[in-house]
Amino acid sequence: MLARFVRRPWLAAAALLLGACGAGREGPDVSAPARLLPPGAEGIDLSHHNGPVDWGRLGTEPLDFVYLKASEGTDHIDPRFQENWLAATRLGWQVGAYHFYLLCHAGAPQAENFIRQVEVRPGTLPPAVDLEHAHNCKARGGREAALSELRAFLGALEAEYGALPVIYTTPAFHAEWLAGEDFEAHPVWIRSLDGAPAQRHAIWQYSMKGRLAGVEGPVDLNRAAD
Repeated sequence: MLARFVRRPWLAAAALLLGACGAGREGPDVSAPARLLPPGAEGIDLSHHNGPVDWGRLGTEPLDFVYLKASEGTDHIDPRFQENWLAATRLGWQVGAYHFYLLCHAGAPQAENFIRQVEVRPGTLPPAVDLEHAHNCKARGGREAALSELRAFLGALEAEYGALPVIYTTPAFHAEWLAGEDFEAHPVWIRSLDGAPAQRHAIWQYSMKGRLAGVEGPVDLNRAAD
């Protein structure tokens, strides 16, 4: 069962692509989505809200990658991150970690919180930041100050991991905070539950109600861009 994931030939190619993410970015081509994964690769994202995972059963599902919540704000740590990371890695999936970004907190200490939890591991997916209105707090200091803090956060992660962080967001948040700003080089992971997203993207979250073996309750389902 595990060997079917390990033998997938694209894993080595994906690792090479991801290793190159942090190099040679002079004049990045932002006219097309950054290629993080093979076209149409299927994945999920998990946090402690999904409860304990039966990874033996989940490993029977035809999945290719998983993003795991590592941290939130300046001091919250997802209590299941480390065990989920080790289990997902053993399945041979591409694995990445994400941080839920709080607009009311400074960017640098949020980056420090994430970096403390997530080691630099060659061949993994780039770090991701979850930017959305739900469960967030009001930005302090106005729009420009908040965007400056976000840039500090993204810059710290890029320096640590040698790759441009992925930006997970919703169409509403993207329109209000990111459109027209200087974030175009970052791969976009977009939530669009009513059909394929209109904007450029690398990953599409197309459902929040997936049902998979080994996980109780609904699971977010994601697909790499074609």
